[in-house]
Amino acid sequence: MYSIPMKKILVAEDDRSLSRSLDTWLTLEGFQVVTVFNGEEALNKILQERFDLLITDLVMPRLGGVELISKVRQVNLDLPIMVVSGNLGNRIIKEIREMDVHYVLPKPIKPAQFRKVIEQVFPESALI
Repeated sequence: MYSIPMKKILVAEDDRSLSRSLDTWLTLEGFQVVTVFNGEEALNKILQERFDLLITDLVMPRLGGVELISKVRQVNLDLPIMVVSGNLGNRIIKEIREMDVHYVLPKPIKPAQFRKVIEQVFPESALI
């Protein structure tokens, strides 16, 4: 039997209640989670540490999600990014897809939908 290395996820979400919920759920599912509350903190973490996934809101203080994604793509083209937002218009979705963001979820987040996207990001650690 082999063990799958623990995946490390950065959650950038200024809604502290949602942030805490995502952190708790992902931790219970066996992921290592780092939580920050604005885009600037997220960018600093990405520059200092290696992550397997960035989950970000679009509307955050100090550095919004679109700007964060743009800056992340300048230093890491391969990092999977999931956007969770209540502000998902066609223009924004098109813009973030052009920045190689493949995972987009509208708020409020439905747990089954969230789980399905996490399984798409990490198929080797399929959640049961």
